[in-house]
Amino acid sequence: DVVKEEIDKGQFIIVTKDGQHKGISMDELEEEGFGRRSNCRRCKMKVPRQADLACGNWGVIGDKAGKATFVEVCSEKGANLLNGAVQAGAVKTDAVPAKALEIRGKVENAMLKLGDKWRARYFEGLGEGKDRLKKIMNDTSRCIKCYACIENCPICYCVECSTKKSYLVTPGQVPPPFMFHLIRYAHVSDSCINCGQCEENCAMDIPNALFMHALQADMEQMFGHTPGVDMELPVLALVEEQTERKRLSDTGSDQIFDIFK
Repeated sequence: DVVKEEIDKGQFIIVTKDGQHKGISMDELEEEGFGRRSNCRRCKMKVPRQADLACGNWGVIGDKAGKATFVEVCSEKGANLLNGAVQAGAVKTDAVPAKALEIRGKVENAMLKLGDKWRARYFEGLGEGKDRLKKIMNDTSRCIKCYACIENCPICYCVECSTKKSYLVTPGQVPPPFMFHLIRYAHVSDSCINCGQCEENCAMDIPNALFMHALQADMEQMFGHTPGVDMELPVLALVEEQTERKRLSDTGSDQIFDIFK
C-alpha cells in the first residue's frame, strides 16, 4: 500500500495509495533497532563533499520541497557536468535562497551531533584496553573463515592475502586463530571508511565494522588522516616491496628492512 516514503523533520513518513500520511519518530525507530544501519548511525560524512557533486533534499524548502534537489558543486569536474546538463536542457537550476542554506546547515550540524552520540555509545560499549581486546576476541571466536568480510571490503587490495599464508594463519582451522583478525585490523585499521560491508555480509553476525571503525577513529585522531577524504596514503599503507627496498638503500635507513624477510 505504500507509494512514497521520506524522512522529514525527524520523522520517517510513508504515504499510502489512499493518500494517507503516517509518520514515526526516527529517534524511536533508532532506539528500537529499526532505524539506520549501525555504521550509518556512526557516520559523520553526511554530505559527500569529496565527490564532484553532492545531491540531497536538505535545504529544499518552500514550493520546491519534494520537487527539487539541492546540489553542491564540489569540484571543477562537477561544475562542468552540471553546466553541461543545464546547457543540454536536461536540468534546470535556480539560485539557493539564504534561508535554505541556513536550514541545510542546521540539519547537517544536527546529524553530525547525532553521529557523535552514536559513536560514543557504540565505542564506549566496547570498553578500553584489555577489556576491548577480550570482547573483540570473544566475538570473533564465532568466525567460520568464510572470507565474506575480506571479499566485500573496498579497502582490501592485496593480490595475495596474508590471512592465507600458512606461516601466519594455520590452514583449515575453524574458527581461525585470532591472528586471522589481527592481520585484517593491521592492514585496514587506518583506511576503514565505515561502509559496513564486513558486518553486513558476516554469516556469524560479528560486528566487524564496529571493531574496525573504532580502531580507525583512534588512528584518525592520532595521525589526522581521514579515509575516503584525504588523498595521500594512510600511515600504515603497504608499499610495493621493491620500491621500499630502493628507498631504504638510497637513504641508508634500514630500521625496518627485516620486515621483508
